[in-house]
Amino acid sequence: MLAVMAAAYAALTLLLAPISFYAVQVRVADALLALSVVMGPPAVLGTALGCFIANMLGPFGIVDAVGGSLANLIATTLAWKLKSRRILALGQMPFTVSLIVSAYLYQLFDQPFLITFVYILVGSIVSIDVIGLALLKAVERVYRAGPP
Repeated sequence: MLAVMAAAYAALTLLLAPISFYAVQVRVADALLALSVVMGPPAVLGTALGCFIANMLGPFGIVDAVGGSLANLIATTLAWKLKSRRILALGQMPFTVSLIVSAYLYQLFDQPFLITFVYILVGSIVSIDVIGLALLKAVERVYRAGPP
C-alpha cells in the first residue's frame, strides 16, 4: 500500500503540476494525506515518499523535496496519532503543511511569510479538508461494506 500511495501522490502532483507548485497552489494529491487517519503508516510514509519524488521532478528540486516530504510526514504522523479526535487530526494538517512549506518558500522567493502562508493554507484546506475528507469518507464506506 505504501508504494501505491507514493505512486498516486507523485502522479497526481506531476499531472496537475500547474496547480501543484508555487505559493498559490491547490495540490490535489494532498487529499491523500487524509487517508493517514485510517491507513496509518502506509499512508504516512507513502505520501511523504510520493511528495519527495514529485518535488524532485518539480521546479524547486531538493529543497522542495526535503521540505515538502517532511511537512507531509509530520502532518500525517500527527493525524494518525490523533485519529480518535478526527476533527483535530484533519484540521491540523493544512496548518502544519502550510507552516512548513511557506517557511521554505519564503526563504526561496523572499516573499512575505504571512501572505505565502495564507495562500498555501487556503489551497491546503481545499485539498486536505474538503477533497481529502470526501475521499476518506468514500474509503471508509468501501471498507465498511466489505468484499462483494
